[in-house]
Amino acid sequence: MSERSRVTIEAIDSRRPTGECPNCRLNVAFDHVSRRDVWPALKDRPFGAGRSSVDFNGISSSPEPRPKDDVFRVVEHILACQSCRKTAVVHQHWGPDLPTGDDHGAIATALKERVSKPRFLLLVHPRRSAESFDSTAPQVVRDLFGEGIRCQEASALRAAAAMYRAAVEELCKDRGATGRNLKEKIADLTNKGVPDDVVRDLDEARTLGNWSLHDGLTFSYEEVDDVAELIQEAVFIVYVQPEQRAALRAARQLRRRQARTGG
Repeated sequence: MSERSRVTIEAIDSRRPTGECPNCRLNVAFDHVSRRDVWPALKDRPFGAGRSSVDFNGISSSPEPRPKDDVFRVVEHILACQSCRKTAVVHQHWGPDLPTGDDHGAIATALKERVSKPRFLLLVHPRRSAESFDSTAPQVVRDLFGEGIRCQEASALRAAAAMYRAAVEELCKDRGATGRNLKEKIADLTNKGVPDDVVRDLDEARTLGNWSLHDGLTFSYEEVDDVAELIQEAVFIVYVQPEQRAALRAARQLRRRQARTGG
């Protein structure tokens, strides 16, 4: 899974974590549905374990002491968005605070002390798909991206790169970008109000497709997955955010008119 699948959830070990919902993309509070270890062993991890004898449901747990946790472990959190009510699955990766460099003695000491802490969070679900694109995105872009996802999941990575490149080309066409080739069309998106960082991301998708098709280069699943997420984020910024802002602006204007008329 790529670095771009990392997420930030504040106070994830509390009953009401907060952060951006991967489903509705709003900053929300979540209901903490469940928590358990999924690696290296499967075991429940009740809410408040180690600090009280009460689990998520308020039921007293066994008074027997829990075995010492593994230094390296993955804890699965299932969160329900309080806005859209959809769930998200997040994996919390734990590990020791290892020293940098090649000091093998210091590394061995850190491992022996078995002191572990959360290192990062990875989003496991919802999986990326064409359905995660808002309906404001052009259907042809969604279709090509969906084909790319299916190729990627089938490990046909060169085909996936080609589909992602084609999706970018259709996005440029929809935005009225011009140029002698796709590189120039992507660059012209800056003249259509597309932010510079989004333009750079889309050009990265173009180069991945070119290198895969024309130069015969083979990329890893993670590299292709990273480009897929670049496109998904670009589509959200280009199509979804303007629609959301327009809806909020219309709501404010309506509220002002109602206040003036007393309606």
